[in-house]
Amino acid sequence: MSAAPSQRPFSGLFITTLLCLIIGVAAADRQIIALIKPVLDQTFGWSARDYAAISTWTQVAAAFSLLAAGWLVDWFGPRRTLGAALTGWSLLTALHAVAFSVLDFILIRAGLGAFEGAGTPSMMKFIASAFPRSERGRVIGTLNAAPNFAAVVTPVLVAFLLPWAGWRALVVGLGIIGLGLAVCWLLRGPSVMLQSHTESHPLKKEHLSAPPVRRVIIAFSVCKVLSDATWWLLLFWLPDIFHTHFGLSLRAMGSASGTVYVGAGTGAFIGGVLPGILRPYTGSAEKARRIVMGTAALCVIPMMFVFFTSSLPLGLILLTTALMAHQVFSSNLFGLVTDWLPAGLVGRVIGIGAFCGNLGGATILWLSGFVPMPYLLGSCSLAYVAAWCVLLIRVGPGWLERTFTSSQRTHYAVA
Repeated sequence: MSAAPSQRPFSGLFITTLLCLIIGVAAADRQIIALIKPVLDQTFGWSARDYAAISTWTQVAAAFSLLAAGWLVDWFGPRRTLGAALTGWSLLTALHAVAFSVLDFILIRAGLGAFEGAGTPSMMKFIASAFPRSERGRVIGTLNAAPNFAAVVTPVLVAFLLPWAGWRALVVGLGIIGLGLAVCWLLRGPSVMLQSHTESHPLKKEHLSAPPVRRVIIAFSVCKVLSDATWWLLLFWLPDIFHTHFGLSLRAMGSASGTVYVGAGTGAFIGGVLPGILRPYTGSAEKARRIVMGTAALCVIPMMFVFFTSSLPLGLILLTTALMAHQVFSSNLFGLVTDWLPAGLVGRVIGIGAFCGNLGGATILWLSGFVPMPYLLGSCSLAYVAAWCVLLIRVGPGWLERTFTSSQRTHYAVA
């Protein structure tokens, strides 16, 4: 009994660090295609619609994978599910080196997206099962920060290595790194601490069909659609915006993208800790969370003016603030689910919501081949306010606190 407390911080730190590295590799894989897009355009003669098709099918595959992965994670646990998925997407990352046509890239990227879909449900399930509620926001913020800081390093490495090694060597190297992380995860996965901090509750069997759970799922899913659109749009098109609108070179484009993602990573970390700081002043962690999310929603709005300026510093400020606010909003949106729902439901609920968010991302990426980017960014900049209103109306702090207390959980479970 006495050894557990001393071992958990080390195990938790090791596994959280490993998860950050896994997320970083996944983010690098997503971003590297956007960074080498000018090279691929010249090599294969891609049009804007070709690139939109590749990115859209990646999102569609990832969306349906998320829907299935939620159930797989709840049944088999995050260790097996994420380990198998990481192995699959690392092999497909390396397979990019033998692609020569748009169809090749669509098939490979769709397969990669399908494997990557297991990541988010696995990690949220891990957090809900392994950490007490008081620590989950901080851990979610840390994991949400990982892809942003990876997005800072990736442009620098690509700008340095691309002229020397070529894009095919880059994707093979990234695949090898992913396989190494898969081995580490399978050998030293969360089995040492999973379930050790799951909060006890009187439920014998948990169901998605219970009305309060369905209400959370619908609100969470709608908010994922509204908020994820900005993330996916900028993930695939941010370097191109810097290249075409601000006239930056490949190296300068990478530096500018890195600056934006530093802000995004900072926002993810801040989003995880800020509700805890504000809690003494609001009387409730959930009320503090809503204040933080509402402020973040307002901070995204100025993004709509990016195409109204030719000033690179101002454009950087607008885009950095928008992605910083996005990550604050996103971290707390995940925190709402992991804090209030039993751990046995988290994988499926996250999977359903992320499925909807990815379909929304696929839709806006498809539209990017037809609709001018200023109109898309303008719509995205207002979507967070709409998402915050959905949360306030459907799953307000008072309703959550009344419905999901231990004494009332039997109302949404079947014994």
